[in-house]
Amino acid sequence: MVKNLRLICILLSMLSLSSSCQSQIHQYNPNFEISARNFCDTIPIEIEDDQIYINVEIQGRRYRFNLDTGSSQGMVFRGDFLRSCKELGNIISRDANNHLDTVKVVQMPSFRMGHINISGYVASLMPRPSVSNKYDAIIGFDLFNRGLCAKIDARHKWLILSNRKKIFDYENGYTLKYKLKWFVPYVTVSPFLRHDDQALFDLGSKSLYTINKHSFDEHVAKDLSRLSRSLGADIQSQIEGRTVGQMSIGGHGAERRDEVVFLKLDRLKWGDFSFEQFRTMTTQGASRIGAELLRYGNVIINPFKRTITFQPFTIYDNVKIGNKPMRVAFVPNGNKASVGLVHPKSDAYKAGLRSGDIILQIGDRPINTWQQFLAFPFVEGDNYIFTVRDLKGATKHVEMSRWGE
Repeated sequence: MVKNLRLICILLSMLSLSSSCQSQIHQYNPNFEISARNFCDTIPIEIEDDQIYINVEIQGRRYRFNLDTGSSQGMVFRGDFLRSCKELGNIISRDANNHLDTVKVVQMPSFRMGHINISGYVASLMPRPSVSNKYDAIIGFDLFNRGLCAKIDARHKWLILSNRKKIFDYENGYTLKYKLKWFVPYVTVSPFLRHDDQALFDLGSKSLYTINKHSFDEHVAKDLSRLSRSLGADIQSQIEGRTVGQMSIGGHGAERRDEVVFLKLDRLKWGDFSFEQFRTMTTQGASRIGAELLRYGNVIINPFKRTITFQPFTIYDNVKIGNKPMRVAFVPNGNKASVGLVHPKSDAYKAGLRSGDIILQIGDRPINTWQQFLAFPFVEGDNYIFTVRDLKGATKHVEMSRWGE
């Protein structure tokens, strides 16, 4: 699951940057130009694999952009329009796993989205994400920080965009206030009884909810310190297993290997609405609310009130998820495909697969690169013989499906 970059302010005290780099630092600025005034536009979107895509037009050609609220500004990966981008300098960027790097910033050529033209839009220039080849660029949360209200209508596949402050004031739903941190929105949700968690509202992430491991440990410590359990089930009863591994892939690589806790939550509270009986896990990056949210309702973003409203498809104040646990995850290790995480109760684990194993071959096809692994024509339900090299250098053969069943 890919987490795209969030840009941060550069402090003058960051002496590790060279003086030449400091002179080129580009500051966060969402003041791009929008052609329309007092407008409301309904823009068709595509929702594929729990990601939102918008078709835009640049210089008479069509491109596909991903809408990612977890990225403060846009990102450019490929496309003929790169020749028309204007370099602006550099930024220090922080990805979903808190890795830092210096990247170039460009001003994109004007593009048409729906009936509006956007000019002067700023994006970081990034290498192609290692897990996706489905889009050319990203539109970040600066679209809303610019002063645009939006309704993401997942049922009808529309993005309703407007600069009118009160356009969605009379819509129903469950509303949370958000706070900007590194120019992206964080909301307060409740994963456990009497516990709150600050989660990034990140439509670039797929999972409904993942919880930061450090935050989880704090919740456990707090829960164990309570004198009474009479008010409900404690956190320990919601743990399904523990292992060591890595899963999240940010813009600068995979998260570090560490303990991962598998959970089956009794409920996750979004205000007065509950997502019940669903499985998730801990991550080294920020806690996140992801795009699976749109399977269960629409979303309204109001930057003037700094609110995000969830409009469930159900008439009730809860929905039961009942998803299966994640069994196995693969991550890039250098340019090799490796096993990032294996559920300790999965068939893959029982067959001998372990975190850190390097994929050498699938069936009779050699796997020399991460890209070759991504391109392998897996069929869900079919079993394959994986030839892997473990952390001690030994080679072994494991029969399983791509999904660890």
